[in-house]
Amino acid sequence: MKNQLIVFAGIITFGFMASSCNENKVEEIREEKLEIQEDFAEEQSEMRRDIRELESEIDAEIQRLEEKRVDASAEMKVEIDAMQAELRDDKSELEKAMNELERASENTWSDVKTGVNKTTRDVDNEWQEFKIKVDKAFEKN
Repeated sequence: MKNQLIVFAGIITFGFMASSCNENKVEEIREEKLEIQEDFAEEQSEMRRDIRELESEIDAEIQRLEEKRVDASAEMKVEIDAMQAELRDDKSELEKAMNELERASENTWSDVKTGVNKTTRDVDNEWQEFKIKVDKAFEKN
């Protein structure tokens, strides 16, 4: 009987220890999930800011070109129109990226992040080249 009590006490003790380990593991998993959610939200917010900043720069350039168009020659107006169309295409790509970003979930984040980063990088590179092209075009006139 004494041996049975010892075995029974051992089983109960083991049960409490296992339960405690499970609670610790659950808490650890909960904390990891919370950290992932915070990282996701922070990265998403940062990418939104980057896209909005680039959109704002493009809008300002479209407006600047519109102002230059007023006094431009007919030939230059055609060139300005083409430049503005190019900028609007870039802005459209950024809007698509923003929509993807808004629809992203934690499960799709990795793929969305890769796609949005590629789009913003491509548009930013085009934007830098575009500024040089505009400067050269207006230097001719």
